[in-house]
Amino acid sequence: MRDQVSDPARRIAAVIVGAALVAGACTSASTDATVAPTLATAIATTPAAVASPTSPTLSTSTPTPPVTLFGPLPAVALEKEKATALQGVLDGVVRQGAPDVIAAVVTEDGTWAGAAGIGGPDGRKATANDEFAIASITKTFTATLILRLVEQGKMGLDAPLAKYLGDLKVDTNGATVRQALEMRAGLADLGPDVADQIHVDAARVWTAEDIVADIDPPIHAAGESYSYSSPSYELLAFAAEHATGKSYAAALRAELLDPWHADRILDQGPETPTPKPWAQPIGAYLGAWTPADVGVGGSILCISSATRTTGGGSMASDAPSLAAWAWHLFAGDILEAPTLNLMRASSGPQFAYGFGRAPFGVENYESAGAKTGYGSQLVIFPLSHAVVVVFANDVDFMTDPVVSALLKAAGMS
Repeated sequence: MRDQVSDPARRIAAVIVGAALVAGACTSASTDATVAPTLATAIATTPAAVASPTSPTLSTSTPTPPVTLFGPLPAVALEKEKATALQGVLDGVVRQGAPDVIAAVVTEDGTWAGAAGIGGPDGRKATANDEFAIASITKTFTATLILRLVEQGKMGLDAPLAKYLGDLKVDTNGATVRQALEMRAGLADLGPDVADQIHVDAARVWTAEDIVADIDPPIHAAGESYSYSSPSYELLAFAAEHATGKSYAAALRAELLDPWHADRILDQGPETPTPKPWAQPIGAYLGAWTPADVGVGGSILCISSATRTTGGGSMASDAPSLAAWAWHLFAGDILEAPTLNLMRASSGPQFAYGFGRAPFGVENYESAGAKTGYGSQLVIFPLSHAVVVVFANDVDFMTDPVVSALLKAAGMS
């Protein structure tokens, strides 16, 4: 049975080779007064050139240069020739056997979004505006939210995570907020039993108390080593609730989404039914699930899957909205430049602060997600000022070759 929650691996088995894709592209709440360090001080404690016990191992021994911020989000569409080439990539993916593929691209020259294939069990064609379960890409939003609250003085990076969890009874392993963001809190990842719990009762709405009661004991001392942990980000989401006095969903809306008109990006749950149309997997890609299971409770994959993974794998978006939001992030619209530099300098082969790196041969910041029937990838290329998003209703679909082909079709390589 496939994992119903966020998959710690970025990508799994390939179903399409990159050469075929390239060929397709060619043919067609209150301020926390006790927060001691300022943001600049907090950043300075973990310089990019030094791998401290509480910072992720970086792929380079030299400091990450300051970010060159993107310009305003382009207001025009990419030219017709590029749009035709981009659509050709997606059509080629489906010809090679993918059930569907949805993508969005933003460059300084304009925006584009497209889709190909079947996006549901009733034979409906996928569309560029289909809502999609983005799984672990949620962690990028959680990290951004926490850093925004740090900027506002409502949280401290080096404060104990437990300080922001109120009355929740959970063993945080003595980890700090920074360690949780860096996946160095020493907390275990989700176990295989969680998938069964979700499938057994797809209509269950999990509470914070339910979730923390289900977290396994720590696996090593905080700061000792890296270990991917979705529960670390679930606890960060609950910390944001405590710091803002709002639900995680409401805090996201207020701090990260509504100011940039990201109406179709949301944390799924009982507060807000997920808007339609939805991209949905067909039976062959659902494992033990059936098409009737998808959408129970008004969320995708279902309300149980969404609420069990709050902050770690609970969100949904359409492709163009996600790409536009990522552009705003790297334009300095959401976080201040020093904070964005912290995110960039701390990410690497290991996931930290909402991003990892993918093997594209150039600087990139990547986040990916996987749930039963849903595979997604967001990649930001700061040197070429480009954002690429790829969705497919197949958890085994390998998105890297598609990202590369789309980048080439957009004239960026």
